[in-house]
Amino acid sequence: MKSILEHFAYGNISPEPRTFKRDSHYGRTMKILSDSEEKLLSLLDGELKDTLKQFSDAEAEISLLSGVDRFMYGYKLGVLMTMEVFNGKGDLIIGGEDC
Repeated sequence: MKSILEHFAYGNISPEPRTFKRDSHYGRTMKILSDSEEKLLSLLDGELKDTLKQFSDAEAEISLLSGVDRFMYGYKLGVLMTMEVFNGKGDLIIGGEDC
């Protein structure tokens, strides 16, 4: 069973869809990637085309898995930081706890 963070990271739970502008750095880089893949595929045939497709699919899967892992790690780290702030809030009040 996936955790709530995994569902959130995979987009199964989403506060709003994410978009990007075509003229942004991300959009331009995505266009280069897409154009390059199309060009490579047009130059290849048979087994080489299949190998490139497998490589591209595996790389995309690794990127997704890495992104999910980074998201979950960052979220957990943020929660730990928040807990530390709440645990140390006494030093903000006159006569409160020492650090």
